[in-house]
Amino acid sequence: MSTAVETKAQSHREELAKLEMEVEALRQQLRHTQRLATLGTMTAMVAHEFNNILTPMINYAQLARSNPALVDKAIMRAADDGLRATEICGAILGLTDGSRAAPTEVNLDQLVRRTVAAMGRDPRKDGIEMPIDIPANLVIRIRRIELQQVVLNLIMNARSAVIDKAPPRLVRVWARRKRKRLVLRVSDNGGGIAAKHLSKIFEPFFTTKQGGNGSTDGRGLGLAICRQIVAALGGRIEVESTPGQGAAFTVSVPA
Repeated sequence: MSTAVETKAQSHREELAKLEMEVEALRQQLRHTQRLATLGTMTAMVAHEFNNILTPMINYAQLARSNPALVDKAIMRAADDGLRATEICGAILGLTDGSRAAPTEVNLDQLVRRTVAAMGRDPRKDGIEMPIDIPANLVIRIRRIELQQVVLNLIMNARSAVIDKAPPRLVRVWARRKRKRLVLRVSDNGGGIAAKHLSKIFEPFFTTKQGGNGSTDGRGLGLAICRQIVAALGGRIEVESTPGQGAAFTVSVPA
């Protein structure tokens, strides 16, 4: 009898372990899908920026064909704009890596700036000031792609919060190491979040806008997945907001 019970218990443990593996695989697929959805949201900005890069290159090339004196200038313009296009493409490709890589040493200031570069469009072109206040030597050991996904979602949401308001438009990214933890804060001076919504803001599919929401994927999954990722990294994410004065999201993870 005891052997039969032990065999059944072992079978249950194996089945539970299998289900846990399947759930984790689904979570990873969902995170990857949301990351790609975020990139889809960025498509219009990236396309517009590439148009701004390619149009002068083409114009200079056409002028140089009829005026040899402009050849050097056309080549310099093509080289400069080509490097800018390469930077954008490289940053975007970094965001599409769906692998669950092992933790590595990450320079946070560089990661944030590369994430902004992946958006393709300089925030200042939309009248948005985006100061990044992170020590240049702040290096942490973490899974880069997951932290970058959180950073991208928070910055895109902050941009969405201020893009339609009258100037000044401000999105601030701040980070420090405190007591063996990384504290990262993304704040904006947009319309803010109503108090009744604050407790629900990280729930899947929660929406605060008619016909959509403030998350980057358009389905209310962005912030919910951010919370999952941060929790998996051993941290927490919190929000503060005053309606009419903006919102601030704070991420704290072991560092």
